[in-house]
Amino acid sequence: MERQYKIIGAYDSETTNIVKDGEHIAFPILHQLGLLTCPITDISPDNVESHTEIELYRHALDLHERLDAICNEQRDYVPVLLCHNLSFDMYGLSSWLNDHDVKVLAKSPRKPITFTILDDNGNPAFVIWDTLIFSQQSLYRMGLDCGYAKAKGEWDYDLIRTPNTSLTPNEIDYAKRDIYALLSWVSWWLRCNPDIAPEKLGLNVVTKTGVVRERRKNRFSNLRNKGYKHNVGKYWFYRCKYQAPKTDDELFTMLACTRGGFTFCSSKHASIPYDLTDKTSVIGYDATSQHPAQIVSRYYPIDFHEASCKVLNLAFQVVCNVSIEQVLEAHDKPFPAAFNACFHFHNLKPKPNSLFAREGIFPLASARYKKISDVQVEDNGDLPAQVENMRINGYVDYGIDVETAFGKIIRAREITVWITELTAWEMQQCYIWDDVEAISGYYTGRFTRPNDIDVISVMQFYKAKNAFKSAIEEYEHTAYITNAAELKALNISPSIIEEMENGKASETDVKAVYQGLKADLNAIFGISATNSYRRKTILTMDGIGYEGDFGICNAPKTQKVWYQFGQRIVGWSRIAQIVIMSLVYPYVKGIINGDTDSIKLLVDDENIVHIEKALKRYSNALDRAKTLVCTRVKMAYPRYYDSLDGIGHYVSEFQTKRYCASWNKAYLMHDARGYHMTVAGLPSKEIEQFADSQNLSYEDTCNKLLGYNVTYAHDITGLNARKFPQWGDTVFETVTDYMGNTAKVAEPKALALYPMSKTINDTGNSENAVNMRYAKHNNPDVNIEPLLVCKDGFVSISELI
Repeated sequence: MERQYKIIGAYDSETTNIVKDGEHIAFPILHQLGLLTCPITDISPDNVESHTEIELYRHALDLHERLDAICNEQRDYVPVLLCHNLSFDMYGLSSWLNDHDVKVLAKSPRKPITFTILDDNGNPAFVIWDTLIFSQQSLYRMGLDCGYAKAKGEWDYDLIRTPNTSLTPNEIDYAKRDIYALLSWVSWWLRCNPDIAPEKLGLNVVTKTGVVRERRKNRFSNLRNKGYKHNVGKYWFYRCKYQAPKTDDELFTMLACTRGGFTFCSSKHASIPYDLTDKTSVIGYDATSQHPAQIVSRYYPIDFHEASCKVLNLAFQVVCNVSIEQVLEAHDKPFPAAFNACFHFHNLKPKPNSLFAREGIFPLASARYKKISDVQVEDNGDLPAQVENMRINGYVDYGIDVETAFGKIIRAREITVWITELTAWEMQQCYIWDDVEAISGYYTGRFTRPNDIDVISVMQFYKAKNAFKSAIEEYEHTAYITNAAELKALNISPSIIEEMENGKASETDVKAVYQGLKADLNAIFGISATNSYRRKTILTMDGIGYEGDFGICNAPKTQKVWYQFGQRIVGWSRIAQIVIMSLVYPYVKGIINGDTDSIKLLVDDENIVHIEKALKRYSNALDRAKTLVCTRVKMAYPRYYDSLDGIGHYVSEFQTKRYCASWNKAYLMHDARGYHMTVAGLPSKEIEQFADSQNLSYEDTCNKLLGYNVTYAHDITGLNARKFPQWGDTVFETVTDYMGNTAKVAEPKALALYPMSKTINDTGNSENAVNMRYAKHNNPDVNIEPLLVCKDGFVSISELI
């Protein structure tokens, strides 16, 4: 019998920064090890301090000695130590890890999930688990959720310290509270998620996707209809097993054909600060649970096999001949063929008179494409030789004379792309070409419903989210709820339900549970889209690395992913966006921007009713498809069936008179409450507060904040640059601390964080330079000169030089 996993405590460290010969160097000066004296489930904000013994170590070697003692202690369980942001703390542990046999689970060489120390027999002896990847929240936010506040402001990171520097009571309190807050949050999370056993944490429940995989296994995998030979979990594993790619070529083709969402900004409307009259608005529409909606409303292809170029060319033409009307009429399966294949296009260009050409919106992301020289393919006219060379250098898209703007391909003299039938149809709506020819790929004409466990999972998680949303609305008005029995039947946390029944639930707890229910629903897509053929991560003397070759050799012992299903969920979401744009376009003045599940429209208010009718047409098509796809679950598992009312429907998210989009993920709104901003990579709240404090017109604010060559200072963003040390490196320096005391330091190097500014739309980047020309044409007043945004206001960088 395998030993259970058990959380025994948490680890954290505090570091200091010095600058040596212009280089930022960091090293730990305090290690906090908090060990529990009771099970993690017994911890609460009220007792965490009394049930946690915190040991403080000033030197890494002393900590390493203590960790060795934990590893060597005889137990009937595997101890798990929590660490929030192991990506940061692992460098202080690097030399200790190098002295052990370590199994690594990691998202990348710089993002470990778990380090598992193995004993002499190769069995797990000790686990260090990163809770940041698991929670995807800051420790400060987690402290607010669980009711034990992380300390703030008691530790001045600008002060230089050494392991010999005495610490103040406030600094020690700050360091301890990081441990207390983390342990309190994990205990609180377990109470909110009673169907996840504590012994699963650190074992197979280490990410959000892992949570949902475990949850649906516990709740649904053993369901079996009387007429069925196996339960839904078995059928799921069979599907994953038999639909797995059989060769490296099939695997690489499948992965190369997978594309992301449809995030876009119209080149026609970019950088225009719309300040509209009473008769015109910008309206944002958002699809309700877009990816889950596609899961339950589509038939998905099975049994792919390698096909000739002739078959692929015919399949391509058949797919491209399907009209939008046919997509709506046969929404569950509009295409009679499916493929993962490589095609070569000649003279690709915008489709004349299409909404996509008029608005400057295109589906092919430029980030996926390489120049021919980048894949070492000679342009000698010998296409077979080019293809063979490309295969050697990777399954990548490449082109000649490719024109891009706002992250999208506009046109290309020659372009070779790896696509599914869904992307082929998208291209047909948006582009034309002189000719196209298949190079290689895989084809099928067979389709099937999604697995019952996927449909049931969507139904139950969607029902739980909506039921809890109704409870929240009732609770906010009456301080009690009347649907407690329904919530309990849906496996929502009994403790939260009881607190809501008694009027004692905090707003933070209620909001956190609701966000968790939404995450459960969305993670169903993540389970199916996971690449299970990644190379094994290992620990080397140089840090986390990879082992072995690429390809089928990395297949897991038990296949848990039906990848052709997962890759098409987001593909259908892109098609939904194209269909929506086509339906509403006759009634709008423009389409400004959007992403995988939302779209922002410029409309005359009198046409809103027509837009709503167009959206209703899409909703009706999706509902018909959903009914057909879900028939089997309705008949076989009526107890778990839900009609999924409203799923996938586009509903109004906002209506505003002031709106400006600069690029794909940057836009600014203004209303009576102030500014509302979204810019990828920047903290919106701080910038919104800054914008509200400036005595500028709306148009001037947009032109500056969303302009080109705009640098946001650290005093607004709070962002930090990172200096990664070499794995296992040690600092050997004589350091004078902020008190004037000098000490010789011999400690592991740590990740150095130091203040940084961030520049958006830097025209030193060639694509940004192209975007700027569109923006300047649309709005001559948009800022293009180097500009600094700081708490003191806007400063011309040329004036600073």
